[in-house]
Amino acid sequence: MIMIMPAKEVGEELDIIARNDDHYDSMVNDEGFMGQVQQRNDQANQMMNLNNAALTQAGNNAAQNAEVLVKNDNEDWINKKWRPAMGWMYMAVCVADFIIFPVAWSVLQVVSKGSVTTPWQPITLQGAGLFHIAMGAVLGIAAFGRTQEKIQGAANVDTSVG
Repeated sequence: MIMIMPAKEVGEELDIIARNDDHYDSMVNDEGFMGQVQQRNDQANQMMNLNNAALTQAGNNAAQNAEVLVKNDNEDWINKKWRPAMGWMYMAVCVADFIIFPVAWSVLQVVSKGSVTTPWQPITLQGAGLFHIAMGAVLGIAAFGRTQEKIQGAANVDTSVG
């Protein structure tokens, strides 16, 4: 049976694995060695207590200054223009699916067969129109979010004269 205990060595670091039962017994019965182990454990506990105290103080400071706001410095194009890009993309898909493709489909049928026999079936209405429902949700939530941003921005503007 192997037990995990500090090994007795002359160096600065302690080896904490016993090689066998006899080694374990010799480490446990050596008062000087066990004193070193206890001293190292006490030092580690003191360091942990200091770290915990520092973390607790940092947490208290953060809680006291919870009103601090951080400005978003990310000025990438996609972060500023994703809402209008979604609107333009949705408009382009609708124009293509409901205007351009039906006309092109009819013209193609007239050119190839001489008459329009089957109407165009809009691609975006396949699957119960889930595309339009999803885009309505995305654009609606984006518009609501932008409205809230504008309201909060207007509330933070200093209108005092002077």
